[in-house]
Amino acid sequence: MGKKIRQEDATEEINIMPLMNIIMLLIPFLIMSTEFIKIGVINVAAPKIGGGASSSEPKKKDEKPPLNLTVSITEKGLTILTRGKKIPEGCDLKGEATEAKLPTVKKIGDKHNLPVLKQCLQTIKEVFPDERRIIIMAEPEIRYSNIIDVMDHSREGKTADKEMFPEVVLSAGVL
Repeated sequence: MGKKIRQEDATEEINIMPLMNIIMLLIPFLIMSTEFIKIGVINVAAPKIGGGASSSEPKKKDEKPPLNLTVSITEKGLTILTRGKKIPEGCDLKGEATEAKLPTVKKIGDKHNLPVLKQCLQTIKEVFPDERRIIIMAEPEIRYSNIIDVMDHSREGKTADKEMFPEVVLSAGVL
């Protein structure tokens, strides 16, 4: 009769050495690639949460009302407001706006006129030297890069070490 070949229950171990080699080769590449990835951080202040002034704290008479300097970015241009009132075209701080919907700084072609915005903000800074906060609002259609450009121009001062309005607050909605 024929011989019966008995099969043994041979369990082979899984060889994980090739996987370990691949991982060991990937680690240096991942560490080197992190050096080339730059992450940009933009410092903005969040709006404060809370109600109005508490009744236990009396308001000082010497205290000036906040300026509430606001730049509204629209498709027509940039509108600048202070204390809820629109600054007229040309940044005439003593004049009255003739048309409420007209922007303070009109667009040139398809680009916002940022040098004129900077001049207007410098004029406001000269009148209100202690003001540090600016509120920036934009329509939903406005590109993110345009908002960043307005933020940059509102921070830049006449000298490199002095910022005009370093506290930038982003706000929803457009006036």
